[in-house]
Amino acid sequence: MAAAKTYADALAPHLQGLTGRNAAVDVGAGSGPLLPWLQSQGFASVIGIEPSRAAIDDAPPAVRPLLREGMFSASLLEGETPSLICSFMTLEHLPDPGDFVATAHHLLEPGGALAVVVHDWRAPLNRLLGLRSPIIDVEHLQLFSRRALRELLQRAGFEHIELSPIRNAYPLRYWLRLTPLPAPAKSLALGLLERFGLADHNFAMNVGNLLAVGIKRR
Repeated sequence: MAAAKTYADALAPHLQGLTGRNAAVDVGAGSGPLLPWLQSQGFASVIGIEPSRAAIDDAPPAVRPLLREGMFSASLLEGETPSLICSFMTLEHLPDPGDFVATAHHLLEPGGALAVVVHDWRAPLNRLLGLRSPIIDVEHLQLFSRRALRELLQRAGFEHIELSPIRNAYPLRYWLRLTPLPAPAKSLALGLLERFGLADHNFAMNVGNLLAVGIKRR
């Protein structure tokens, strides 16, 4: 839920420029925490695409019917002409992000938007941590920078591309888990946070995540 709120706050200003409110599609939706917010933004329909059956089964009953099981493809969205396609922290896991972005451009209505969030490997914190950064992960098939992300969207035909860093807000216990500290140090720090009632206190910071929004030509 914390991540969904972060993405909603970052995405909200960009929705004002949309020419339509047809379908909104969240790719890699998980259990669908962002979908109720998208519904509140006035889209005619809201669709979450998620390849994990377990994640779909874990969704709240009211959200589960909005989720479609499978990988993002034109066939999974047959009959839809979305005004918005978004995908947060998914592109790193794809063998061919260019194909994903090209398919999104093909499906969107003229004036529609693609919004993606990725790790920026050239962000100061990630460069400082180097190989100890959490983004260096066996599950990440790609790493992005501002330049690479802009070029990815431009090659697919997107225009008016805006890139901006986002601040993620998570409980302090979550941030602590991501640090490269040794396990004993983490345990000691967590004990202190819990003792002073701070472990579940939300803290927002820029950890090198990047939002890109591109528009399909009208």
